[in-house]
Amino acid sequence: MKKKSRALGMLALLIFTTGCWDQDSLRDARLANASAYDLTPEGILKQTLEIVDDSQGSQGKSINEIHSGTGNSVRQTTDKIRAKVTGDIRFFKYGVILYSASLARRDLYPYLDVLYREPDHPTSHVKVAVVDGPAGEILEQQSIGSLLIGEFITKKIRSLEEMCVFPEMTLETLLPPMLDPGQDFALPYLSKEGEDIIARGVALFHGQRFTGNLNTEQGTLYVIMTGKWKNTARFVKRIHSGPANDIRNFITYQTKNQSVKRHLAVKVQRDGQINVELSLKLPVNIIEYARDHLQDKANVKRLNNQLSEIMTQDAEKIIRTLQQSGCDAFGIGRQLIARHPAVWKSVDWNKEYPNVRIHPQVTVDIVGNGILN
Repeated sequence: MKKKSRALGMLALLIFTTGCWDQDSLRDARLANASAYDLTPEGILKQTLEIVDDSQGSQGKSINEIHSGTGNSVRQTTDKIRAKVTGDIRFFKYGVILYSASLARRDLYPYLDVLYREPDHPTSHVKVAVVDGPAGEILEQQSIGSLLIGEFITKKIRSLEEMCVFPEMTLETLLPPMLDPGQDFALPYLSKEGEDIIARGVALFHGQRFTGNLNTEQGTLYVIMTGKWKNTARFVKRIHSGPANDIRNFITYQTKNQSVKRHLAVKVQRDGQINVELSLKLPVNIIEYARDHLQDKANVKRLNNQLSEIMTQDAEKIIRTLQQSGCDAFGIGRQLIARHPAVWKSVDWNKEYPNVRIHPQVTVDIVGNGILN
C-alpha cells in the first residue's frame, strides 16, 4: 500500500513538472558559420554572412547561402540580413570572423563589442582573422573542394596554428590583451589570390588597431618567441652560396617543440633605459639536407652555429617590425606594470616602447637527422 501511495505521489509531481519554458529551440534557426566585415566606399559597415542549412542538403551534405547587409552598427547589419532569410540566425560555436585590413586599421573593438555583450554568442572556439582586401569576397566563394567556405577557413587556421604559422587566438582569448595597456596581440593574416585563400602571415596590433604584419616565415619564429607554440614548427634556410634554384643550398629542419626553452628578462637600468633579454634554445630535427654529411660531428657543429646566427638575425628583424608597429606582443609593458610599477607610471609607453632595447639570442641544436644516418 505504501508503495502504491509513493508511486501515485510521484505521478502527481510529474504532472506539475512542466519542464523549462525558456528553452531556446533550434528547429527554425539558421546557422551562421562565418561572418566578414568590410567598410563600403562611403565608410558604412557591411557584414557578409555564410548561413548553413543542414536540413536541405542532398546525400547528407550541408548547403550554404551568402547574404550581406549594411548599417551603422554590427547589430543593424545582422538585422538587415535577418530580414532577408527565413528563420532566426544563430552563430556556430566553431565559426570564424573575418575583418578587412582597412577596417582593422581603424579600431577593431567597436566591431567586436556586441559579440561580447550577447550572452548567447559563442566566443571560446570562434576564430578571428584579418584579410588583406575585401573580407566578404572570401565568403562569396561559398565552397572550396568539398568544404563549405566557413569550415574550410576554420580548418585552415587551426592547421596553421598547429604548425606555428599563426598564433593561436579565439574571440574569447582576444579580449584580455586588447584591453590590456601592457600587452598587444596578433591575428592570422589571410588574402585571396584567384580562387585560393592563402596565409599571408601575421597581423600585428597596437592597442586595438592593425599596424603592421609579418610574413609566414617570420610568423613561425614569432610564435615561438612569444612562448605560445603548438606542436611543430618548420624552417627552410639557405646555408650555402650558389644558385637559388639549387636544392643543395638549402636545409629544412623542424623543432621539437616540447623541448624548446624560452627565457624573457626585463631589466631597468639606473638611467631608466629598459633592456630585454630574450633567449631561445631550439632542439631540431633535420628533415631535408641534400648535401648530407650529418654523421660528421664537426659539420653538425658548424651547422648549429650557422643556423643559430641566421635565426638570431631573423629574430632581430621581427623585433624591429614589432617596435615599428608599436606591437608589444611579448608583454614587456605587462612585466613593467607587475615588477616596476614606478617606471611604468613615469613613462608614456606608446613613445617609450620603440626605444626599448630587446636583445634576442637563438641557439639551434641539431638532435636528430632522420633514419638516413
